Amino acid sequence: MDLRYFDPHRRATWLELFFDLIFVVALHGAGEILSEAHEGHIGAHQVMRFVMVFLPLWWIWAGHTIYANRFDTDSRQHRLSTLLIMFLLIVISAQSATGTQEHYALAVACYCGARLIISAMYFVSRRKHHDGGGFASTVGTVFAVGAAISLCSVLLEPPWRYLVFYAGIVFDMAALVLLRRRLHVVPAHAAHLVERVGLLTIIMLGESVISISAALAHIAWDQTNVIAAVSGFVMVSAIWWIYYDSFHLLEQRRLATGYSILYSHFFLFVGLAILASLIRHAILDDLDPADFRRLAAVGTVLFFVGKQYGYYMEAPELRPYLLSNTAAVFALTAIVLMLPLGLCAMLVGITATMICYVLLNLRYRHLVRPRPAAA
Repeated sequence: MDLRYFDPHRRATWLELFFDLIFVVALHGAGEILSEAHEGHIGAHQVMRFVMVFLPLWWIWAGHTIYANRFDTDSRQHRLSTLLIMFLLIVISAQSATGTQEHYALAVACYCGARLIISAMYFVSRRKHHDGGGFASTVGTVFAVGAAISLCSVLLEPPWRYLVFYAGIVFDMAALVLLRRRLHVVPAHAAHLVERVGLLTIIMLGESVISISAALAHIAWDQTNVIAAVSGFVMVSAIWWIYYDSFHLLEQRRLATGYSILYSHFFLFVGLAILASLIRHAILDDLDPADFRRLAAVGTVLFFVGKQYGYYMEAPELRPYLLSNTAAVFALTAIVLMLPLGLCAMLVGITATMICYVLLNLRYRHLVRPRPAAA
């Protein structure tokens, strides 16, 4: 079967959409870490634990996306391999979210199994492009070595096991960046990559709306939580507007590796998860205001850094507007968080800053002229 890479009208497959849905389902278990306020507090260790659970799940998704972007044939072999990876994602999420040590080896084995499946998919596909297999062999080897490093962590005790496990992930990421010149021979399929991250983002925004509904399900409605719920939905809507308003520009860029978009979305997704959690806590009014302020600052910064970096790298003509608009939002958010407000009022204020960014974005939309699509 021919590579979908050369399809002039390529779109995400139904299997890729299913993969995105499974990823968000797996992420839901990790998101529960941020939903638990212990005596009104969410500590830094909870946020760090969420990031540490989220990272391997996201890296499996990203690794498969890198592969499918260039080598997807939608064959039976590809489908079966992808479905197995999806199953392993669910197992990893179920074991990791518990925070217990007894299932650590199983979670690591499933993670490394998923990574090795992706590595094997690369080796099987090494003759599908004109570069003689150089790209596929290089990435397949990197992923296999990274998985081997992470697997060695089961032989160690805490905290060394965690250092070794995440060292394998860092090895993967760093190696792909350092070897990017060798990987330019098979450029990323820009339209497909942008569509994949965009589809996953829209599903995650849908998950945010579900969290609003869940928070309202078992409480007595009053003026405060109704305002918080409305404000939360408006915030999610503003985030959608901010994210997709100029999204078509990335589709028409000539990408090399695509890592500026793929890697930056890790921060964007973490920021989205934190902001979605804050909407829930504002509705329930069960979080200490100081913790809410810290988490709001972290979530806002991560979201905008993750959203803006891809545009900053791929659309240099927008950099002055990106920097000024982002600085304005950060300044307004800082003012809101410094005021002596309750959770609902702070959520309303943060929502207002998101709306301000939507309005600021209108300043340069008419100035942008998309580059011709890559041949």
